Amino acid sequence: MRAPFFCCIVLALAASAAAAALAPSEKTQTVTGTIVTVQPSERLFALDLPDGTRAEFRWNSETKINGVLSSGARVTVRYAVGDDGKNLALQVTVAHT
Repeated sequence: MRAPFFCCIVLALAASAAAAALAPSEKTQTVTGTIVTVQPSERLFALDLPDGTRAEFRWNSETKINGVLSSGARVTVRYAVGDDGKNLALQVTVAHT
């Protein structure tokens, strides 16, 4: 009778691990602004936001960039705030002018 009980525990643990893997691990936010600086070597850009503030974003090899990042470009950025408090761009879309 121990084998069925053990199998149930293993299945329950596997199901909860699978559910945790599917749960979103980070909340995303979206912002639109105008690029003021781009530092490709550091994978960093800064935006002037409509409320008058400035925000910095980093990107990595998984970031989807639609268009060319350049000063003066209007962009929409979907991002997440990392554990280090820095903004990581997940997707950047450059508006067509």
